[in-house]
Amino acid sequence: MYKKVLYALDIDSKPYLLKAIALAEQLNAELFVGYATNIDDQLFSDDAYFGHQLGDDLVNTEKDELENKIKDLITGTSLNKDHVYIVSGPVGMAIERLATHLSVDLVVMANSHHYFSFLSKNGFLIKLATRHDFLSFS
Repeated sequence: MYKKVLYALDIDSKPYLLKAIALAEQLNAELFVGYATNIDDQLFSDDAYFGHQLGDDLVNTEKDELENKIKDLITGTSLNKDHVYIVSGPVGMAIERLATHLSVDLVVMANSHHYFSFLSKNGFLIKLATRHDFLSFS
């Protein structure tokens, strides 16, 4: 039934990541993890104040810290690190774009995710549901 599952990563919750891994294993499906961020957009204005080099250094430092946090989160799990994506853009649009790119059948999200209320709005769910099934963990 489900061959590919995308979990929209709640970076602050390893238990939900483990739940997503267990779900994919039960479904005998390939699991992908996506984390959406707007790091570049958040720090874009730094160029105007600090100069281009310092702006780049800030973005790179933020990116390195994020990658290290995700590496720590997936350490000790059965998750294939090649199936972990950091995508840029507003969360709903970035996850939907990644789900489409990966041709997943099911998108999973924890309702603890700080953007859950936005992602669970009817307009987004209608768009998502036209291409993928959606499941939320509680």
